[in-house]
Formats: sequence, C-alpha cells, structure tokens
Amino acid sequence: MYVLEKGLMNGTAEDEFNPDMTLTRAMIVMILYNHSGKPDVSGVNNPFNDAADGRWYRDAVIWAADNDIVQGYGDGIFGVEDPVTRQDLAVILLRYMKLLGVSLPVTQQYVMFADDADIAGYASAAVQTLNILGVIRGTGTDESGRIIINPAGEATRAEAAAMLHRFIEAISAAG
Repeated sequence: MYVLEKGLMNGTAEDEFNPDMTLTRAMIVMILYNHSGKPDVSGVNNPFNDAADGRWYRDAVIWAADNDIVQGYGDGIFGVEDPVTRQDLAVILLRYMKLLGVSLPVTQQYVMFADDADIAGYASAAVQTLNILGVIRGTGTDESGRIIINPAGEATRAEAAAMLHRFIEAISAAG
C-alpha cells in the first residue's frame, strides 16, 4: 500500500498489483523516476532502441541512464523486460541514493551471508550497505543461522515494494 499511496508503483492491471511478478528493468527505473518527480528529459538523448517513443517507460529509462543509475547492454539495448536480480536492485538503489546526495553512516561490520560467494563483485558493497541499513533482507537462514541473501534471485514486485518502503524511510530519516 505504501508504494501505491506514494505513487511509486501502479498495478499491472486495473484491479491487480501482481506481487509475485518479477520486477523488470523498466519497472524499477519507472519507480525511481516517479519518486524523483518525473524530471523533464526532453533535451536528453535516448541511447536505447528498445525504449521507443510512446512506451510507458521511455522517459524513465532515459532519465535513469542519463543519471548513471542504470546502464544498457550495448548496441542500443537497455533490456526493458529483463528481470532485476536482488543484487542488481541493491546496486540500483545505492546509485539512486548517490544521485540524491544522501549519505547514511554504516557503522556495522561486514556481514557474512550464507551465500556470500554468490554475490557478484560489482554488487557486494551495495548488498552489504543496504543490508546493514535494513533495506535488503535475507530470504531465510541456513542451518548455521547465517542470512541467505539470494543475490541472483529475481526480485518480485512485492520484494521491491518492501525494499523501497524501507529505502525511502531510511533516506527520509537522513534528511
């Protein structure tokens, strides 16, 4: 309800939120674009062939790429329908936090996750930071009680909504 009330996410149909649907790259940039107030991108070059004029996500993709929140795959491809993994969601949120100029103190030590070896090198700092800030949580624990972060798992719309709620509360508290 939080993301709906804040105008960050819409349903996938008139009467359906579809919480178990996989979050796509187009969806996450649209959410952050909505949060940022939908800045004008009329003078910004669109580097992506798959973010064509008239598509609901076009301006959000252009804005996110122009602000280094996301990157494309090369050859004019953004991958609008590609799923967002949990570790990529952490990276995107950390880049967005940087764009906002928000710096939150991280005072806890490194957390050793049960599936730590599965976290990609480019995402390790983002997963650590957002876990310590309480934004990204585990999907369970192993037999030793260590958190399973499931970094390569595809983020669902429900997981994204929960992370966004915690993320926005954390950056709002930072002032």
